[in-house]
Amino acid sequence: MALRDMDEKANMRRMTKLDHEDEFNAIWNGRFTDDERRAMIEAVDGKLNELINAPDRQWGSIMNTSIEGGKVNPFNGNPGDWSDTPWHPIWVAHGYSDQQAGLFFGNLWKWRIIEHGEEWVGIRNTPDTRPTFPNRGVTLGGKTYFLSNRR
Repeated sequence: MALRDMDEKANMRRMTKLDHEDEFNAIWNGRFTDDERRAMIEAVDGKLNELINAPDRQWGSIMNTSIEGGKVNPFNGNPGDWSDTPWHPIWVAHGYSDQQAGLFFGNLWKWRIIEHGEEWVGIRNTPDTRPTFPNRGVTLGGKTYFLSNRR
């Protein structure tokens, strides 16, 4: 299907492919093995399916890429440590740069959401717009996605 995505200027647009798709594909196809790509796709698609099938129709279908990327590593208990996870090759491929790896991680999620088949909405909250969680005064750096048909 597609993604209704809010850009950095708060404009909504319909996306059927990634911005800078050629650059993404060069990294995706040139820096990762088939097994690494497969593991990343399975991890993202598994989470998307979990969100789609969530019993809580109001909150179960919402996720944020910063929260996903910063989850506790199940192997060592460290938050945001991608060691021994499908995300580790992203960090290595980007010269161990958390910022560059995070940008690619966000694009990976966006690509899989576009390809997945449901209608999703993506919103980026920045300090100059409004906080992601206004009651807590928290703004996440990643993008928040939710299914558009969940009300």
